[in-house]
Amino acid sequence: MAIAARKPMDVVAGALAPGDFVPREAKLAVVEAFGAKAVAAYRYEAQERERRTAVGMPPLTRPEVLNLLMALPLGEPVPAGSLSEKERRVLKSLPKGAVVRRDGLITRQATQPVHIDMVFVPGRSWESAMEQAERFTPFTARSVLVDGVLRRRDEAVMRADFYGIGLFLTQGDAVEVVVPPSPFVRRRHTVAAWKFLEEIHRQLP
Repeated sequence: MAIAARKPMDVVAGALAPGDFVPREAKLAVVEAFGAKAVAAYRYEAQERERRTAVGMPPLTRPEVLNLLMALPLGEPVPAGSLSEKERRVLKSLPKGAVVRRDGLITRQATQPVHIDMVFVPGRSWESAMEQAERFTPFTARSVLVDGVLRRRDEAVMRADFYGIGLFLTQGDAVEVVVPPSPFVRRRHTVAAWKFLEEIHRQLP
């Protein structure tokens, strides 16, 4: 049975032994980012999710907004007068709930709403699946799920191992872990990484 005939999320769920590659509590959802459809294994940041829901805060996807928020310490008041003119202009456009303004002080409340443990990119060709998976490299661990025969297996294994991309092969109802995924190591916190999480978060149930 081909991946096209089975839901990618069901195939990924069948490929994951509990706790082997993602935390047991991680959930799965089909998402789209960087022109690729993938199955994301994710965990909500429960406190931030509840806070956003309570205040009705929308996703934070504007780079200038995220840049300002990253410049503010979480939960610590900062004098509004210490902000640059550009930052003060952005401050006026922040959505409700992102910060608290009181007595000339600005306190950031918003933080990242979700943690992505891994993305799985399904495909019939390992070349195209890996090309799409590599787009997620700065943000999370990646794996590809190839349907059917794995052509040029040695080359596929070498490339997956070199780039740290997990390589899963499905044939019928069986899923073979050809190359296990490398764990994601965050080098630094960036606006792009936070924006990625916001874009994924808005697609989650």
